[in-house]
Amino acid sequence: MNSTAKTAQMMARLADAETTAKVAGREETRTAARAERAAARLKDARTAAATARRELRTAIRTGKGLAAAERRVERLTVKCATLATAAQDAKAEATVARRAARTAARRLDALARRAARSAAHTVGEIAERLGRTALTTAPAADPVLPAEELPAVEEIEEHADRFAELDAKAKTYAKAADAEKKWLRQIPVGVFGRVTVARTPGGTVLDGDQVALDYADQGLVPPRKGRKDTFKVAVAAAPALVLAPAA
Repeated sequence: MNSTAKTAQMMARLADAETTAKVAGREETRTAARAERAAARLKDARTAAATARRELRTAIRTGKGLAAAERRVERLTVKCATLATAAQDAKAEATVARRAARTAARRLDALARRAARSAAHTVGEIAERLGRTALTTAPAADPVLPAEELPAVEEIEEHADRFAELDAKAKTYAKAADAEKKWLRQIPVGVFGRVTVARTPGGTVLDGDQVALDYADQGLVPPRKGRKDTFKVAVAAAPALVLAPAA
């Protein structure tokens, strides 16, 4: 799958995630409000039940309105039990909706980051294809000797052999140096005998992807510059000497 198709697929998934997150957010708001109303109704019913119980104690002391007070306490007790169950169910529903909304939001954020990276990569590729039609001056090519000034083949082979040997050593030393540097980066800033460790804040580099996006937003093609040709030397092994058997 090419980058453009991958980006389109990612954008479609992002759109679906946005819809899911919106639906989940609305459900969270709805269930939270429902749970709040249920809790408020339960609180009012419990307050009324407490008042009814006080009135019942008064009726017991005075002997007046005892039956009515008992019925009121019984009715409010049943109502509180019903409202408590409803409030518990509403709270549980709101908890599930809140978790679903958080999950949808996290998925949306993750897809948004992936889609942004994919889109930036695609825009960079498109800008590169368009920019090839208006390249700035390419770097100067290597100065090449004319045919009449070419050295002998043996001299070329000698230089190539030395280059291959030195290049192999340089790569080996570079890998070894990188390994040592990686180990030394564990050491904090300070002086350790003959060794002084310091860390200088890094500078900034041009964000090519963002530049491509900015140009694309303006309907422009970002300028590009051709790169210098890659130079490689392949050295074949010298042919082995074959000694003739002694007569």
